[in-house]
Amino acid sequence: MSDAIGEVVESSTRQFVAEVYDEASPPPFGTWVRVEGDRGAELFGLVSHVEVASYDQNRQAVALGMDAEERAREMPMVQELLRTTVRAQLLAVRPEGGSVRQTLPPHPPGIHDFVYACSEEHVRSVGPPYDFLRTLVENPAPDVPVDDLLVAVLGQVRAAHADGAGQGRDALLRAGRALSRLLDDDHERLQSILRRVSS
Repeated sequence: MSDAIGEVVESSTRQFVAEVYDEASPPPFGTWVRVEGDRGAELFGLVSHVEVASYDQNRQAVALGMDAEERAREMPMVQELLRTTVRAQLLAVRPEGGSVRQTLPPHPPGIHDFVYACSEEHVRSVGPPYDFLRTLVENPAPDVPVDDLLVAVLGQVRAAHADGAGQGRDALLRAGRALSRLLDDDHERLQSILRRVSS
């Protein structure tokens, strides 16, 4: 639990919402996170939304006219009234003692299960044949800019496979080929996505 970044507060077999601990850095949009379920399975999700809001939904934050240092000095309690949550789309599962399968899990994560950031090794384990890309393209989470999410996840693929020489180019090409088939050879859209990954 020591390296957990938060815990699940809403859950389904398609996605979960986690509240991020105050002392942890929220995982960025488009990064992989994992949950160690109570049934021994490890669930992998892609962060599709990050939000900072008031704990009390009836009390919204208001402008204070102070910079961060002034707020910390004059009104330290303000930060305690806010919470950060992330929503992650579930895309893969590793059953206890098994290998990663790029499919929805049979059971949702448990409420209060711990959430962890994924290492590059974890990202590599959710690699070829890149079946999770089909889920992202054909069944994206509601209100998610799909192409931006694809840019982020492909950037992670490249970074996780960077070996010094090719800098993850081969892995990015394999993922790009898989994505091309899913986009029905919409070359303009694919080029737009890949340009943004490479920049």
